[in-house]
Amino acid sequence: MNYQRLILVGNVTRDAERRTSQSGEVTYTSFGVGVSDGKDKSTFFSVLVFGKYGETVAEYIAKGRQVLVDGRIQASAKGHLRVIADTVRFGS
Repeated sequence: MNYQRLILVGNVTRDAERRTSQSGEVTYTSFGVGVSDGKDKSTFFSVLVFGKYGETVAEYIAKGRQVLVDGRIQASAKGHLRVIADTVRFGS
């Protein structure tokens, strides 16, 4: 059995961008999240949200806003890691 789950709480580092796949069949929203370790280091993640949920998320995401992202890690064809979000919740 395999299981993967990632939960991030951090701040949006770039505004959301809505896009459509090259085939035109899939829409998705991408944005960045930075997570601080509470000291002097931060880790940055690229996040993707697919479909209608992604369109809804794009309306509320703005740089600097705090978010909780619940999803899984996926490697792109070029070997870059990104987070595929199942849930995005907005903080204060």
